[in-house]
Amino acid sequence: MPQEDEFSSTMRINIPPDLLQPMNGEQAEAIRESRPARAPIGGPAFQELLQNIYDAAIVTDLEGNVINANERALHFFRCSREDLCAQHLTDVISGSDDKLVPTILQNLEDNRFTLIQAYCVRKDRTFFPVEISANHLKVLEEDYLSFFIRDITRRREAEERLRTGFNAIQNSASGIAIADLEGSLIYCNPAMQRLWGVQNLDEIRNRSAADFLGNREALEKILGTIRRGGNWGGELDITSGEGKPCCVTVSAAPNLDSDGELTGMVLSLLDISKQKEAQRQLQRYALELSEKNRQLENDVIMAREIQQAVLPREYPVFPPEVSPEKSAAQFAHLYIPSGALGGDFFDLLTISDKEVGIFIADVSGHGMRAALVVATLRGLIEELFPSAEDPGSFLTLLNHAYSRIFSLMDQFMFVTAFYLTVDLETGDVRYANAGHPAPFVVGRDGGWVEELPETKESHRAAIGLLEETVYETGMCKVGPGELLFLYTDGLYEAEGDGMEDFGLERLRDALGSLAQETPQELLDRIVAKVSEFQSSSEFKDDVCLLAMEIRHLLK
Repeated sequence: MPQEDEFSSTMRINIPPDLLQPMNGEQAEAIRESRPARAPIGGPAFQELLQNIYDAAIVTDLEGNVINANERALHFFRCSREDLCAQHLTDVISGSDDKLVPTILQNLEDNRFTLIQAYCVRKDRTFFPVEISANHLKVLEEDYLSFFIRDITRRREAEERLRTGFNAIQNSASGIAIADLEGSLIYCNPAMQRLWGVQNLDEIRNRSAADFLGNREALEKILGTIRRGGNWGGELDITSGEGKPCCVTVSAAPNLDSDGELTGMVLSLLDISKQKEAQRQLQRYALELSEKNRQLENDVIMAREIQQAVLPREYPVFPPEVSPEKSAAQFAHLYIPSGALGGDFFDLLTISDKEVGIFIADVSGHGMRAALVVATLRGLIEELFPSAEDPGSFLTLLNHAYSRIFSLMDQFMFVTAFYLTVDLETGDVRYANAGHPAPFVVGRDGGWVEELPETKESHRAAIGLLEETVYETGMCKVGPGELLFLYTDGLYEAEGDGMEDFGLERLRDALGSLAQETPQELLDRIVAKVSEFQSSSEFKDDVCLLAMEIRHLLK
């Protein structure tokens, strides 16, 4: 329904998606044949400009009939230019009706911008959320309408994550507050309001945190640490909102904006008065300490379960409409952390209906720190997904983002990584390496095993070592009956009784002898061979294995 911004000349139109099915192929063909063919509007310069617009762009006549579109629009709608030009504007915008085009024309006549929030319909009858700006277009004295379409799927997902994070903060039992670099308060959650005895946010805005902490000197120490980019933690004695003395643990961390600039700090307060009292009474203290330890163990167990849960559980299918058993590619993986929390992980990125990306990494160290790095990397991978088609560019951007985030850590942590993409239509493999062991290609019929060919500069630095590292993309081909085997060094560095590593040669031989096994059986038996070699099923380092079998290429 149209809504006009209070302080602008923009008309916003929100259109909910229609439950009706979009036009089928026969309808589109009938419309295409009923319309006379039209030559592309404008000259070569106009056509080149249209094709180089970042957003999807379609051009209609003043009745809303689509007459031209750029390549990005064809990619968005997954159809040919002929199919798209056989449709009316209301065919591609779900839920729209014959009032839409007249409304847009009236807005443009009144010199008002039109912004449409809606869902568009692809040729395969799937929907995606969009933001569309409508404009008047005059070419060679002819009037047209142009529409710039932006896919906002990821924005919607990000907004949902923000809402989830905000709800978590609102419902947290810990008091959480945000302050600027001078200590002036901007926000505090309900738990903090209860601790400080305030009724609403208006009572704390622009007041100094020192008013509630009761210690200006402590606040200055906290701010000093934050301005240097560090974290602060400690205990303070304060007076609660009920006027009672209490002891709180205080954690302060830098608050960064989207550009990574320091804007203030995030304070977390937890009242530990009861624990302090327990310290003065030995028996009570022992009971509470035991309970705390149990909670901590549960937290570690939960963290491990979460870490396992975020690994891909369902593998992509190519083409997407077939069952997993008929997929052109079959996947399998094994993940064996050496401790409660591991630093190895992998991810599968569905780049298109015919292309998959495989990312595998090994974080230096173990435990909570490594798990935190893994979580950060997963977020960065999702953020950098638009660059996933080019492995070299992808690792370069990932390294730059990672280096900026972790450059201020007291304990340096780096990550080895290997990223490749496989085109299941052509068999093309593109890959880049950041100091990680190169994957093997296994010929399942002949039992041959080869490493992926090295690029000219394949021994690039690990992620996080040098911020300006530029990674190179290598290329090779795979075909039906071949299997890609990716792994981390915890597998071949396993030691036998004589302190000798299992080694890459033994690994190569084992892969050759197991070439005809299914992907999952191959991984299981590889681990069994290494366990037998080291006389133990436990590994000193994390082990992550991934196999991808190319059953056939897409036609």
